Amino acid sequence: MRLFSVLLCAILVFFACTELHAGDPRKIVRIDGLSSTEVSSLGAQGYDIARAGEDFAEIVVSQNELKKLTKLHYKKSKLTVLVADVGAYINKVLADQTPGAEYYTYERLVATLNQWAEQYPTIAKLYSIGKSSEGRDILAMKISDNPDVNESEPAAFINGGHHAREWISIETPMEAMKQLLEGYGKDSKLTQLVNTRETWFIPVVNPDGWIYSQTQSKFWRKNRRQIDSVNFGVDLNRNYSYKWGNSGASEDPSADTYAGPNAFSEPETQAIKALCERERFQTCLSFHSYSELNLYPFSYAKAAPNPDKSKFQYLAQDIGEFNHYMPQNSAELYPASGVIDDWIYTSFKTMAITIELGKTFIPPANQIAEINKLNVPAVFLMMEKAGTYGITTPGNFFNPESLMETQTGIAALVDGADFLDSLSTDHQLKTIDKLQKIGLRVSELTALEMLSGNSTTWNVLQDSPSASFVIPLVKNRLKFAEIHDK
Repeated sequence: MRLFSVLLCAILVFFACTELHAGDPRKIVRIDGLSSTEVSSLGAQGYDIARAGEDFAEIVVSQNELKKLTKLHYKKSKLTVLVADVGAYINKVLADQTPGAEYYTYERLVATLNQWAEQYPTIAKLYSIGKSSEGRDILAMKISDNPDVNESEPAAFINGGHHAREWISIETPMEAMKQLLEGYGKDSKLTQLVNTRETWFIPVVNPDGWIYSQTQSKFWRKNRRQIDSVNFGVDLNRNYSYKWGNSGASEDPSADTYAGPNAFSEPETQAIKALCERERFQTCLSFHSYSELNLYPFSYAKAAPNPDKSKFQYLAQDIGEFNHYMPQNSAELYPASGVIDDWIYTSFKTMAITIELGKTFIPPANQIAEINKLNVPAVFLMMEKAGTYGITTPGNFFNPESLMETQTGIAALVDGADFLDSLSTDHQLKTIDKLQKIGLRVSELTALEMLSGNSTTWNVLQDSPSASFVIPLVKNRLKFAEIHDK
């Protein structure tokens, strides 16, 4: 009987702890009057920072964490509770949904992806790139004019749903896919993007956590792998290997920013790693919420040197033309290590941007359409820039000799030339080498077009000063062809 009582107490404690973590009335608080050092310190301590600026931070806290914060006694700081019970807030968001203005559920998302794959088989193919902690498929949709073939085209990677509670981050990739598929053959720009790019969409990196957030603990952030007898989950966007565990991540398995026992410890990040190693993308766009920011590497530390900083700044500003969000270095929000952008950029020189959507983690459903309207064009821009910023970045794996069409090549020459003056000497020389190889390939394709009676690209070259060095290359090839054919 005594043994039974001990076991019963242990079981009750386990479920009490589990339920406390799952049902704890989380709050969002704002601390004003901080120094930038104090903001960074909060991130370094592993606090779940939702939004931050030079003198403030908005943080997701439990009641115990709130007590700890009030004891920190930051000078001149003021703490305000923005949302007293996030669970109650989200319940209201769910209750206020209407047909046509509602969040995807897991079931509806899977059904939609399968429907698209069946409806558009010539430009879309659905893959499972791996299994989640709880055995669900991590679904990826490839959109291209030959989705069954790995063509030599610039490639873009679009993802959402790293963090379970960021439901809006799933909506925008889904809407972008919908517009691409429905617009193919009707909209000339979208058709061109599908025909000349290979784009992979993973709308939900973390399906288990997302389902748990929608059905159980509304503000759950991590995946759902069991860590020990009490704790579940790893923050997937702290689990990538570059500078893993250095800053803005926790070693505590109970923390929302727990980075895992080691880099790539989770099946979800392992699946992303395998896909990226195979595809070696030129651009990567990750959706999160919230803050209305366009973020670029590096994230692990402020003022970390980045040889492509000017190109990232331009790209974030370009996106800002659509969504009107502020471009910002990721670490200025708060330093965080083990994130996908830092890893994919350092591993493959992929131009990686994160967009922090909206003004709260889960905006009211009637705001989904407007947020998509502002941010879906950023997806199309990143697809386009995969063939310009992406292929001209030194260290990127795209081979210019495999370029298949001239429009992408000329755009790459124009965009690449714009950054030369802002680069260090070494990086400038490497970029020039890339541009020369692209120019050589464009000259080959242009000469072939002209020999077949098509002078469209030739005319474009003459109106593109940044690509003017290609013109004598084309003339030499035409001269060679004339002599050779006699």
